[in-house]
Amino acid sequence: NGTDNDIFSIGMIGHTIIEWGTDEQKNHFLPRILNGSDVWCQGYSEPNSGSDLASLATRAELDGDEWVINGQKIWTSQGHNANWIFVLCRTDPSAVKHAGISFLLCPIDQPGVEVRPIVNASGHHDFNEVFFNDARTVKENVLGGVNNGWAVANTLLGYERGDDATTNGIRYGEEWQRLVEVARSYGKLDDPVMRQRFTAAYTTTQIMKFMGLQTVARSMRGYSQGPESSLNKLLWSEHHHRFTELAMDVIGMDATAPSGRDAATGVGVDDVGSPFSSQAWVTTFIGARPGSIYSGSNEIQRNIVGERVLGLPKEPRADAGPWNETKRS
Repeated sequence: NGTDNDIFSIGMIGHTIIEWGTDEQKNHFLPRILNGSDVWCQGYSEPNSGSDLASLATRAELDGDEWVINGQKIWTSQGHNANWIFVLCRTDPSAVKHAGISFLLCPIDQPGVEVRPIVNASGHHDFNEVFFNDARTVKENVLGGVNNGWAVANTLLGYERGDDATTNGIRYGEEWQRLVEVARSYGKLDDPVMRQRFTAAYTTTQIMKFMGLQTVARSMRGYSQGPESSLNKLLWSEHHHRFTELAMDVIGMDATAPSGRDAATGVGVDDVGSPFSSQAWVTTFIGARPGSIYSGSNEIQRNIVGERVLGLPKEPRADAGPWNETKRS
């Protein structure tokens, strides 16, 4: 449903269409996003192009008035609920890898698009593979211009990482308060080391709140999300690693045979009925693990901060030539 995809529909592609879209694209897509008629998913990562996203191999070629798309995307969250996908495609293989990419808007409900579920070890289905076999979308559905997709993609990633900043301090602050109550019920707050870990976690949630206020203030002044959003991604993902490890230490052996309600979302104990459920905390612990990988690994985020925020020299690259002349796995 649309609620599950607000992060993609409103928080990501909606903002990006506002920034990069033509008047026709804005008039067509934005009302349908707001009323829930269109639900979106993200077509970025590929089996051989994850952290090195710009090496992607999905191709799009013009055939008259339509783009014809062939290739594969993976780790597509909520692709089984969406009816549109924004997809990065290689449109000029003779250009260097960042320069030959276009950002296309493609309907999923067509014979050329196949969505296959990826079911994890716990039986949950959140991710998908998406296969494009002569899938088609009209030529007007390129966002930001042909071969300018990398700039558009980075704008969207800025919104993906930066929009989290507006709510993370609140969400993780509430989660902190719930774990305090759990720790009190287990008698763990008498331990000075536990209290120190809780204090450090609380400090981080307050930093997140101030970063969120800064993000809102910048947006109100008309600034786009920039590379600074990578700092937010580093902060929340590493905080949640540490915090859910703290949760496991609080509930102790109950984590080995969890019981009770599951977490509401899998990324945080945000269900008021689940704070004392060991199952909810175990689910949240597991859900926090990939946080340092998805939306760009934390190693990539550190490179972005170093190069684009601090102005440090870029790492040497062996793939600076045309994409079609670059060796790929």
